[in-house]
Amino acid sequence: MSPIVLGWFDNMAKAQEAERTLHGHGFSVWDVAVISAAAKQATGARQAGAPPRVVLAVCVRQDNASAATDALREAGARDLERTQGTWDSGRWTDFDPATHGAHRHADSVTPVVAREAVDSESTGNEDPGSELEHYVDHQRSSKD
Repeated sequence: MSPIVLGWFDNMAKAQEAERTLHGHGFSVWDVAVISAAAKQATGARQAGAPPRVVLAVCVRQDNASAATDALREAGARDLERTQGTWDSGRWTDFDPATHGAHRHADSVTPVVAREAVDSESTGNEDPGSELEHYVDHQRSSKD
């Protein structure tokens, strides 16, 4: 499994512009993939009237994950997320749009909490999963 940073865009043009920005920051063509979620979803499974969304995924290492997150944020990506997946020859081969992104939690506060966690400052020494878990646990306990 490879560490992956991803962000969602409303259209292919914006995702491809962000891809060029990442290449300008030193990410290779083997590290960045633009995926049309509409192409991955069954036609009947998409919500009626929902615009097709595009995900830009970056296979990262511990020393460049923050740079990828910052570049995606600056490019206007939404629903930033750090995850794990199978990355092969410049492609995220086991990507499933149903399991990533805020659209899967429409009735939950989780996307807002996760987005706030990604936006918060980091020392860069934390395990991305434990940092996010700590933030979510803190947010949930403060609401109880």
